[in-house]
Amino acid sequence: MSICPLKRRRLAAGLVAWLVLTGAVRGASDELDTDLMHSIEDTNKSLASNIAVKEIRAASTDAKELGEMFAQVEAFYERKADAADAVELARKGRELSVRILQSVSSGDFGAATDSATALSRNCKTCHNYYKKS
Repeated sequence: MSICPLKRRRLAAGLVAWLVLTGAVRGASDELDTDLMHSIEDTNKSLASNIAVKEIRAASTDAKELGEMFAQVEAFYERKADAADAVELARKGRELSVRILQSVSSGDFGAATDSATALSRNCKTCHNYYKKS
């Protein structure tokens, strides 16, 4: 039996959130979970597509999920003493996700596109500093 990609992404995000909330991940690694980062990347691509075709419900779901995932990234970097830039970039990603959700909800797909573009740039900026090869 195969699980659709959206359900797989939601399950993975839920599992990561549960692990973080229960502390099961804490201390296990100083690395940010690559599955979480892949989920962010996949959801960001889905969001761009859903904004382009003006799918309000799907774009809203993507924006909400991104906001939740960026909150996890923000919390991860807040625990590190030397990652103030990453905290700020994650916070900006979370805030842009909220802005996208608001724009999509009001039917302003131009503003949603602008914010989604800014979000992609924000991700690239963070990767330039923190992503390991």
